[in-house]
Amino acid sequence: MSEERNDQFSLENVLVKLMGFIPFVKRNKLVIIIFTLLGLLTGLGVEIYRSTNSLKKVKIVFVLESEGADNGLAGLASTLGIGTPSSGNSIFTGDNFKELLKTRNIYRKAILTKVKFGNKTDYFGNFFLQRSELQNHEWSDLPVDFINHRFKTGNLDSIDVQDKNIINAISVYLNENTDIYLDNPKSSFQTLSVETRNDTLTHVWAQLYLKTITDYYINTKTKKSKELLVIMEKRVDSLRSALYYTQGRLANYNDQNQQIIFQRARVIAERLQMNSTQLQALYFDALRNYDNLKFSLVKESPLLTIIEDTELPIFTLPYRWGKIISIGTLLGFLLGCFTAYLRYLYRINY
Repeated sequence: MSEERNDQFSLENVLVKLMGFIPFVKRNKLVIIIFTLLGLLTGLGVEIYRSTNSLKKVKIVFVLESEGADNGLAGLASTLGIGTPSSGNSIFTGDNFKELLKTRNIYRKAILTKVKFGNKTDYFGNFFLQRSELQNHEWSDLPVDFINHRFKTGNLDSIDVQDKNIINAISVYLNENTDIYLDNPKSSFQTLSVETRNDTLTHVWAQLYLKTITDYYINTKTKKSKELLVIMEKRVDSLRSALYYTQGRLANYNDQNQQIIFQRARVIAERLQMNSTQLQALYFDALRNYDNLKFSLVKESPLLTIIEDTELPIFTLPYRWGKIISIGTLLGFLLGCFTAYLRYLYRINY
């Protein structure tokens, strides 16, 4: 039995079957040639489209800061009777951070941020509408005024309905062409990948996107510190006023009673002196905490440390022709053979 199977799959057997396939091709050459040409032309069309519709891609490698101590502010917060939230539920950890990157607010802030390209400064949204070339591709069916639209303000509360529609459309496109991933699961290095049809647009968006996330992080992380700073500033001012007032009363009392005879007068002077000393200690302690808090704000570290940045011009490899044409031609040939075989079965049965 095994010898028979080996016989069926021997080289000689395969060659005999291939030789028998040649007459089949000759008999149906017209159908096969038509389908092969269709496959070749389809592959050529795809090649031409891809060569003229090449995307400019950039990558930025960065490290996301891990959540840790809350910058030494817990002591100050507890001094003022303010609780500090747990870092376990932070929006900047794990999957929370990935979801944050997809939110509409991040994209809206970035799109309505002013950027500089060449000698001109304008909102990124206007720069995108000028350089994206979407009117010749994905947005070819949209009205002309959609592409010619220009944003007049960066305030999200002041934009109209048309502004929001265009911002949403830009956000969808950028979201589909912006990705952050881990090249190596064992490494903490993350990669931001951006693709558009314009190299300057790709470069500017990649840097603006990371900057928007970093600014959002700093504003969020320092919000608690700034609130504490306001409270500490009011505390320092009130203690200073109370201290100066008490010191003034003590000085006036001593001036009016330079030779104290009665014990009651001496007790009042000692109380004023004690209040002055206590207020002075509280004032200096609050002033020290206030200075430490301001120093901690200066030391706030950014969310992202960029390891490898993007730069212009963006180098792109020349397009390699032939692969898709070959695949299309082969598929067309096989489809032609299959169609010819179906015709052969139809003629036999009918």
